Amino acid sequence: MKVLVLIVLVACTVDRKSDTIACTTVADCMASNHACVNGYCVKQSQSGCPDHCDACNTDVTPHTCTVTDTNGDSFDCPSGFQCVLTCGGSGSTCGTITCHGSSQCVISCDGANSCGNIQCNDACACDVTCSAGACQGTDISCPHVGGMYCTPDQTNGPACVSMPGGRCNSC
Repeated sequence: MKVLVLIVLVACTVDRKSDTIACTTVADCMASNHACVNGYCVKQSQSGCPDHCDACNTDVTPHTCTVTDTNGDSFDCPSGFQCVLTCGGSGSTCGTITCHGSSQCVISCDGANSCGNIQCNDACACDVTCSAGACQGTDISCPHVGGMYCTPDQTNGPACVSMPGGRCNSC
């Protein structure tokens, strides 16, 4: 019995790291959206924050998340967050962006096809700006109250504009 306990204790001290997740530079991990930490690719995530946040603060209400490009990945702004996204520039893009109920989003798409579909219809506030060609072919769903959308022509996209106290801001 003592030998078995000793074997188990020794086995627990073995530290095996996989060479498949080894890295030497940040670029080694970028394809998987991970960070190179102590020679290994690890998932980037801050406690309680959505993936892709460059800066995140959960000590304030609403919680805040700032994102600069998602390298083509989709992004979800959770309920109770204010998310500020800047997509485009240097060939970088954002995939589908979804702003969930009770979230507030400010989305800037700068550069050819820099944003994927934008789903803000459940958000309590959403502002979307697209430079020329940035949102071509993109489905943009704005928040609305009944048939009253956040756009001058009262339809979805190409821009959503919310203003405090207005029909498109219920936060």
